[in-house]
Formats: sequence, C-alpha cells, structure tokens
Amino acid sequence: MQKYLSFIIYGIVLVLFVVFGIYGCSGYPKQKDLALEQAVTEKGYDNVTKERMDELKEQVKLPTKIEDQITGNAVADWFIPLSYVLVGFAMIVAIVLPLIYTVTQDPKALVKIAISLGVLVVVFFICYAFADNTPVKTTDVEMGESGSKYIGGVLIMTYVMIAVAFVGAIFGEVSRSFK
Repeated sequence: MQKYLSFIIYGIVLVLFVVFGIYGCSGYPKQKDLALEQAVTEKGYDNVTKERMDELKEQVKLPTKIEDQITGNAVADWFIPLSYVLVGFAMIVAIVLPLIYTVTQDPKALVKIAISLGVLVVVFFICYAFADNTPVKTTDVEMGESGSKYIGGVLIMTYVMIAVAFVGAIFGEVSRSFK
C-alpha cells in the first residue's frame, strides 16, 4: 500500500509541474510581445496599424537584459503559485496520511492527537490574551484591532513554541547524557 501511495503522490506532483509549467510558459510570448510593442513605440512609431506593428516588432531587437528579465518573470509566474500549491499539498498529506494510519492501526492514539491539538488551542488563546490590539495604519495597509490582536497572538505563540522546542532539545540532550 505504501509503495503505491508514494507513486500516487509522485504522480500528483508531476501533474502539478506539467500544468503549472504550461501555465507559466503561456505567459512568456505575451510578455515578450508587450516588450517589443513598447520598444517600437519608444523608437517613435505611434498610431501604427497592427500589420505595421508586427513588421516593426520583427525589426526590433530586445537587449539581453530585458530578454532575461522576461524569462525570469515567466518562470516566477509559474514557480511561485506552484510552490504555494506544493506546500499546501504537503501540509495536507502530512496531516491526513498519519491520521489515516492512526485510525487503521491504533485508534486509541487519536486521543493523544486530540489532547495535543487541545493544548495547542489553549496555548493560542493564552497568547491571544496577551497580544496587543493596537490598530496598524501604513500607506498600503490598514488593519483593525481584531486583526492586530490575532497576528500578535500568532506571533507570541510562535515565540512560545520556539522556546518550548529549544528547552525540550536542551532537556533531552542533558537527560540523555546522564543515562
């Protein structure tokens, strides 16, 4: 079962690469065409017909720096959404597969998982209570009191979890050295 499951996961990732690759490569000609049109208009040709524009675009040579920038933009246009999808997919797989395994192999372990999630929720609400709710206003973003308090709670919880992990690692090493 695990052998087939890994093949399924690899297949899904491969399909995502192909789909996003086709999506990303489809944007490249449009960006290059737009850059060529801009280069033609910068040469002083205004209000030309479509046929004349196509003819002038063939005569214009884009600098290598702009070609590289267009290529980089086309690649980024599909790598960034692909990375979001793959991270989301990995998160879902990392959560769902152990749950399926636990349910089929050891249903009593679900109680431990529920207790762990409950502790995380309690820690979040404690951190949320300590968070500041000052509204934030910048030139681009305006955040109200509730958003500020939520983000503050998440940040404080992150700091607490890092501290717990650090203390746990030190405690584990020290206790292992005495055994």
